[in-house]
This record gives sequence, structure tokens and C-alpha cells, in this order.
Amino acid sequence: MLRPKLLVIDTNVCVDYLLGTQPYCHDILSLFEKCARENISLLYAPTTLKDVFYIIPRQLRRMDANNDVAHDQSAREQIAWACVETITGIATAIPQALPECNLAWMLRHRHGDFEDNLIVAAAETCDADYVVTYDKTLIEHFAPVCITPEQASDLLD
Repeated sequence: MLRPKLLVIDTNVCVDYLLGTQPYCHDILSLFEKCARENISLLYAPTTLKDVFYIIPRQLRRMDANNDVAHDQSAREQIAWACVETITGIATAIPQALPECNLAWMLRHRHGDFEDNLIVAAAETCDADYVVTYDKTLIEHFAPVCITPEQASDLLD
């Protein structure tokens, strides 16, 4: 595999990092730290921000229910905004417009998830080396372009 210069971070990696999901969070943090040291650019698709803003409050509500804690909706929204800000602070947005939509559409026979295809298409149009994801089906359908955070981290060692 090629030593990366540009890595697109999939939504699931961002969410696991932001929520501190174990055991993934440690591997993601390690990758992010290596990228910072090695001056490797982390990228994200703009749709990831929308998904982070939507997913984080819902996950927090589930976590609250499991732990008999009650944060109000306003607090969860503030956390969601902070999470969006965190992603924009560690990674750079890549273009996602009509050309990426058209490419995502063309990929539908290879992988049936349009949203995933948008991320792969955006990675393609910006010449990213890899898409970093925990989505096993995406990795299977787009190997070797899609890799796990652990695989990406190994490429930097």
C-alpha cells in the first residue's frame, strides 16, 4: 500500500472519535496524532458534518437513557455544534457537488449506499490516497481504497 498524503475520514470514524467509542477511539486518536506529526492532510466530506450534527445528540440521548442521566436538548445541541467545530479544526472539507453526485450514482452497482458513494466520489475527485472507515462493506466493495484507521496508522509507521 501507498504511504498516504491525503486521507478522507468517513463519518463513522468521526462519530466514534467524538463519542470516545471504545476500542476504536484510541486507534483513531493515534492516527490523527501521526497525521499531525507527519503533516498528512485529513479530509472530510461536507455531508459528514450534517451527519455528525444529527447523530451525536441522538447517541447522547441513548447514552443518557442507559445511564439514568438527563441532559436537555439544548445541551445536546451545543455538544453537536462543538463536535462540528472539532471536525473542522482537525480536517479540511473536500468538494461535494454535482460531479461527486454523478460519480456516486455511477458507483451504485458496485456499492448500494449513495451516501458512502458520495464520500468515495469526493475522495476520488480530490485525489485522496485512502478513505478511512470502519464500514466493512465499504471496505470490501472499495478495497484497497477504503481502509481502517489501524491500517492507515500502520502505513505511517
